[in-house]
Amino acid sequence: MLKRFKLFVILCFSLLVFDSCQLTRRVGARLFIPKQQIDANYTTKEIEKLIESAQFYKGVVYKNGGSDESGMDCSGLLFRVYTDQNFFIPRPSYQQAMFGLPVSINSILVGDWIFFKTNGSKTINHVGLVTKVNHAQEVLFIHASTSKGVREDNLFSKYWFNSFDKVIRPYKNNSN
Repeated sequence: MLKRFKLFVILCFSLLVFDSCQLTRRVGARLFIPKQQIDANYTTKEIEKLIESAQFYKGVVYKNGGSDESGMDCSGLLFRVYTDQNFFIPRPSYQQAMFGLPVSINSILVGDWIFFKTNGSKTINHVGLVTKVNHAQEVLFIHASTSKGVREDNLFSKYWFNSFDKVIRPYKNNSN
């Protein structure tokens, strides 16, 4: 019994240290946010405003590194939408992928972030914001497509489902 307890304590400590190192190494000091400043969930009204803001950018052309009306990439769209509503989130998609709690594909809600590994990539290279969950096979998300600019697509279309990597429920952090 004592041996199992020691193993459990060592495992918990290892996970804590590994997670902290990963977070610190990948996200870096400029993304450090004190725990007391992070709320658990966005309100329905906040999510509606975020989606409304995202919809405003529909049709904006794709521009690598862009985050404004002249052009934006996928993580730039998310960054801009959240900034428009006075929330602070990371800018690159690989950091955005760590800025929330994992959610199963069966538990997706409006406001969640969906991440992809497109074109055979081994790492996350695309992100979208869930705008509608109509039923189990129709989950719409808004994103900046390299070929068609900011638009909505269905997660369960062949291309997107085959590139799907994960879903997170993002942390809430006001920039005020």
